[in-house]
Amino acid sequence: MRIREEDKQHAERLYDAMGTSLAEAVRLFVAQSILMRKLPFQPVAVRSKDGTAAYGSLKAYGDPNRRSEERNAWIEYLATECDDSILGREEVDIHE
Repeated sequence: MRIREEDKQHAERLYDAMGTSLAEAVRLFVAQSILMRKLPFQPVAVRSKDGTAAYGSLKAYGDPNRRSEERNAWIEYLATECDDSILGREEVDIHE
């Protein structure tokens, strides 16, 4: 597997803080993928500094019937004060 060194270091710190390792997280990911026969999570778009990098990239996966549920999940996520600094990501102002 090829992983950028910077990403690997961030992931190692993250999983170490969770009491596990990057290797164990990868094993869990693979096992869960096999069990579920799909990605074990819902992919999300990460906004670039200009806000356009991922624009529209997940449109094909959208379900108009679940729009309200997705909106509520997004609001709940924003309310949790997620600490992106542990992932090495900059904060994004949602009011831009």
